[in-house]
Order: sequence, then structure tokens, then C-alpha cells
Amino acid sequence: MRLERLSCTPALWILAASLTIASFTFASQAQDTQQPPATPPAQDATPPQDAPPPPETPQQQDARPEPQADDSQPPTAQNGDVQEKIQINDRQRTFIVHLPRGYDSQQHYPIVILLHGLDQDAAEMARLTHFNEFADRDSIIAVYPNAIGGRWTFAAVREPGPYRRGPYRRPGIWGPGYPPPPPPSEPGDRRAAAPRNQDMQFLHRMLDRLSTHYSVDTRRIYVAGLGDGGFVAIRMGCNMADRIAAIAVVGAAMPRTQNCIPSRPVPALFMNGTDDPMVPYDGGHYKGGMIRLLSAEDTAKEWARLNHCSEKPSESKLHALPGGGKDTKVYLFDGCQENAQVTLYSVKNGGHTWPGGEQYMSEKEVGKTSHALNANETIWSFLVTKKIAGESGTER
Repeated sequence: MRLERLSCTPALWILAASLTIASFTFASQAQDTQQPPATPPAQDATPPQDAPPPPETPQQQDARPEPQADDSQPPTAQNGDVQEKIQINDRQRTFIVHLPRGYDSQQHYPIVILLHGLDQDAAEMARLTHFNEFADRDSIIAVYPNAIGGRWTFAAVREPGPYRRGPYRRPGIWGPGYPPPPPPSEPGDRRAAAPRNQDMQFLHRMLDRLSTHYSVDTRRIYVAGLGDGGFVAIRMGCNMADRIAAIAVVGAAMPRTQNCIPSRPVPALFMNGTDDPMVPYDGGHYKGGMIRLLSAEDTAKEWARLNHCSEKPSESKLHALPGGGKDTKVYLFDGCQENAQVTLYSVKNGGHTWPGGEQYMSEKEVGKTSHALNANETIWSFLVTKKIAGESGTER
């Protein structure tokens, strides 16, 4: 009997210890439950110094910069070519102004800005289009801006490539004079703000210089571009509608991701070759960069939608010039807001070229230059009647 009582004693000790531990644990949990939750530290409303700002829209990036003091002197020449220079963010940018024969500073002239293509410059654009001769005849100031390294920036991702000197490069006033490209950004670099599109800033400054140094009808400033220059012309039509009366786009189409909200309906002419190896007529990837494009016809439809035109275009044919090959199919969107017509010229068998101009590269690289129509004549007949509302002195 005594042995049984002794054998139970350890068991009772273990049971008592277990109950003591359980009571202590329960009391600790209850105490934690009764304590108020810790207040998190107040967050500073001011963002960290190195936090990047929200990205700007293309319209904000292309906004007209604040005017700057310009101590350059107006040209003394009354005709011919004038080289102009502008500083943009510590970088020198250049453009050529061709004054028509008989230029009179008491008159106000229309301007056509001609934007060169990929790996080209102002000199090549003037030579391959022959636009100066046309400008002399019709009293137009022709302006040829230079891209940096022969490449425009039009908010599209492109594959990097070396700058190739084109076959029309010549020394002298039309020479390149391009500064070297900026060094690549290091991983982890932080910027105080998203960079503005320097090409758009340059073009705004260029228009400021033209309006103050030359006799310009500011209601009649037009843009025409080939290839990459055509993409820039589209962007200017989207984001600089307050300064550009109309655009003419040759060998380019709207990127599928284009964010286009013009402040007014902008008349537009599109001219695309059906055999363009760089910008596929039926849409697809642009050979000059990683860009997906609408087809030529869908581009015209989209611009017509922006201008509130009729949904279906009228179709006609432009008869080919003697010895020029096949007729050109023409799509015209009419009934547009503010009469901002949209036209597409579908150049049969044409390449990534300026119709009626020079075959500036081999047909294998850029396709064939069509001579079924003259791009200068066709484009100007469209642009000449387009104006921005307002007053601009005595016009030509």
C-alpha cells in the first residue's frame, strides 16, 4: 500500500508543474491581448529625394518650351541657303533655310519643313526631293532640320545601329557637323525628371527662330517627312497642332501604340508605296526599329477618325505621268471637321522613296522610286489651301 502511494508521487508532481506552466502562458496571452496595438510610425508625406516623378505624356513632352533670349541676327541674304544653329540643352542643333528667289521681307511666305529619313541629313533630303527648285517657283520657304546622328526620336523603341553615311553626303554648308551622342546611362542612374523629347524642343525653337527672323505666314507652316521624318511629322501633327497647319507623310505609318490627341483637326496626306520594304503597306514591323505599325489604309482611317471625317473614303485614280508606270490609287476622306481632309496615295510598286525624286539607295534596300507622280506637286496641291485661323500680315 505504501509502495503504491510513493509511485504516484512523481506523477502528481508532473501534473502540478504542467498546470503551473499552462496558467502562466494563459496569463501572458491575456496581458498581450489587453495592451493597445503599437502605433506605426508616421510616414513622411514628402516623397524621398531620389524618387522619380510620374512619367509625362507625349503631349507634355512635346509642349512648347519657354521662349529664350535670341541674340542672333536675321540673315542679310535675300535668297539662297542660310545655315542656322540653336542650342538645345547644351547641344548645338542645325537646320538649313532655303529662301526662294525674289524673297521680299515685306511679304509673308508659307513654310514647308522637310524632315529627312533614317541615316540621312538635310543635304540628302534637299537633293533627293528636288524641293528647292519647286520652292523657288512657288515662293515657298523650305526648311531642312538635321537630326542628331541621322536619327530622329519619335517615342518608339528601335534597335541600336551605327550611323551610316548616305551616298549624297557632301561637305560645306550642308555638311553634318553632328556632335557625338551622349554617353549611355549607367545602371541604377536616377534622373530628377523624365527627359523631354529633344527633337520636339528643337523643332519648337526652330519655329520660334523662323517666325522672328524671316517673313513667315505663321498660319501656313507645313511639315513633310520621309520615313523616320514621316514618323516625326505624324508626332508633330498630334502634339503641335497649334503651330502646324497640315502634314504630309511619305513612307511612314502610325505606330499601333501612338497616343495622338491633336488640339485641332489637322489635315493630313499620306503617300505609301505598295512595295515598301521598310514600312510594310499592309502593316507590321518597321524594318528601321522595333515598332509595330498600322497599315497605310488603317493609318488614313485612324487620322480621319481623329478629324471626324466620313467613315468611308471616296476612291479615284491619279493617272501616271508619261513613262511613269501605273496609275496611283487615291483615297479621300471628306466631310471632316474644319474641312481637315485626309488623303492616302497608294503608289503602285513604289518603295521607301520620294515619288519623282532620286533613287537614293539601291532598290534592294529601299525599293523603287516611282515616277508615276511627282510628290512635290501632289503634296503642295494638298497643303496650299490649308491654314490655321488667324492673321499673319500680307501673304504670298
